[in-house]
Amino acid sequence: MMISQEEREKLLSAQQGEMDGVETYLTLAKVVQNKTDAETFKKLAADEGRHAAVFRKYTGETLKAKKGQAIAAVLAYRILGKKLAYPIIAHFEYSAISGYEKMVKDYPEVETVKNDEKRHGNILKSLAKNDDDNTIALWPFILGVIVVLRLFGRRR
Repeated sequence: MMISQEEREKLLSAQQGEMDGVETYLTLAKVVQNKTDAETFKKLAADEGRHAAVFRKYTGETLKAKKGQAIAAVLAYRILGKKLAYPIIAHFEYSAISGYEKMVKDYPEVETVKNDEKRHGNILKSLAKNDDDNTIALWPFILGVIVVLRLFGRRR
């Protein structure tokens, strides 16, 4: 199958996104406090790895995960807590669907990837609703520090 340069770049971008997803979910699995969430993230990472393999079949490239997305996800988790961070991560899963939808005609295997992205988003939203986590969001503390610093800054 002949692939245009533009199409190849889209496939490589999708493959990189899936590789970054593997790194993100494995990193989250290591830092979250809830064991169910950690196990779920390991399963999501495995799915993302399978997705990357689908795109690799078309690109012929072996890509390495970049850590930026994983770092951002962990920071969101630590600062915002899971109730706010997980829906943000879910948004990225959902946002991939439209791009994959456009690829399905030429690359039928992407249909499974697209469907998994929706399932991943739903799983993340469901995990965010669980009250069995004792994660303490740092944002109230950070906001408090900012307010105190602003108040003391005005006294001078």
